[in-house]
Amino acid sequence: MHTLVLIPLSLAAEPSPLLPAVIVVLEDAERVPEDLSARGRHLGGPSWLVPEVDPEQATARWLALPEVRLAEPDRLMPMDRRFDDPSYGGQWYLEELGAEALFAISMGNPETRVAVLDSAIEIAHPDLIEGVVAPYDAVDDDEDPSPNPGEYCQGSSTDLCDSHGTSVSGVIAARADNGIGVVGICAECSLVPVKLLGERDGGLSASIAAFEHAIEQDVAVINNSWGYVESIPVPSTLADVIHRAATETRGGLGSVVVFAAGNDDREIQDNELQALDDVLCVSALDSYGNKTNYTNYGRSVDVSAPSATVTLTIEGGVTTTFGGTSAAAPVVSGVAAWILAEHPELSAAEVRQLLIDTAVPSPLVQADEDGFHEIFGYGVIDLEGVLAALYPDTGSGSEARPATGCACSGAVGWSPGWLALLGLLGLSRRR
Repeated sequence: MHTLVLIPLSLAAEPSPLLPAVIVVLEDAERVPEDLSARGRHLGGPSWLVPEVDPEQATARWLALPEVRLAEPDRLMPMDRRFDDPSYGGQWYLEELGAEALFAISMGNPETRVAVLDSAIEIAHPDLIEGVVAPYDAVDDDEDPSPNPGEYCQGSSTDLCDSHGTSVSGVIAARADNGIGVVGICAECSLVPVKLLGERDGGLSASIAAFEHAIEQDVAVINNSWGYVESIPVPSTLADVIHRAATETRGGLGSVVVFAAGNDDREIQDNELQALDDVLCVSALDSYGNKTNYTNYGRSVDVSAPSATVTLTIEGGVTTTFGGTSAAAPVVSGVAAWILAEHPELSAAEVRQLLIDTAVPSPLVQADEDGFHEIFGYGVIDLEGVLAALYPDTGSGSEARPATGCACSGAVGWSPGWLALLGLLGLSRRR
């Protein structure tokens, strides 16, 4: 795993909990040192927050003042967030990923849109409906991607059987703290549900229409838990619209396009969908971190992720048996959406590379000299590494990260050459 080199957080005129800062507690709330009142933010009572370039040295300086009773660097505390969603405790993959560290900062942002291109999606599901925007059915060319009775049912049943798209959507965007279902990785992000798969096949044109809709809706992330049943070259028109999605949305920053590796236990060829340079390809792991016996493999795999088995299903329900690379891809899409909710100034290419470079090689397999394995890619997605890269330590200890909110409003000093630097560190590792 390569180390990301980031420019340190810059100081702003108005201190923020995200910046390197010191908490200062005065002996007398009425006697405020001039330097503190000029630079600090009053937290209430005798407590102040003051930005400092070196919080450790500054703490000692503040403690030396007779007016100061206590002082210590501001930092993110490892709080255990508890949700009232009844199936949250069963979402083992969130615990495996350490998702609480994300949730301690935020649950996402409604302005960040995630498109799920899939089979039908139950937009009226009570754990999704609040976040649904711009739903679309690319097969029937209408605004209702909901399941149709009888589709994907065995025999002549007219039940609702098509749950795949709903399950994928739940991993990413199920609402949190609503007393229903599960918790999505980017629970406050907006969901753009798009149906492109049905028993009545919409053909290549449905895939094109689905991506065009995602582009029109200016989404940040596009999840694709689908692929072709055979190894075939990606059609040029589909490759073109995927490239446009990855480079034209968000004012040219692009959408992170995530594809599941597939479940055929075969090698992905260099001319397939998952091998496109604009695609982040995800393989699936089980709850023990082992490779699954079905996931596709090859040089196109970028990262691996746990297969999220506990998620939503149709008719307002929850399932514990979802799986496959279809369930691993939305884990990565959810994290990518969370990153862009906090840092919308990042490009799609930067987020793809961030996820690759912070992935942790599995100790269960032997990677090559470039840190690559044909099933695990460049490693297992690692949220601790993501947070360490986005928020370099501002105090003592491994928990010294920003406390809450987003550092993207001029606070993060991303160098204009950041992506080029990442390229020197690791971009050449892809493919």
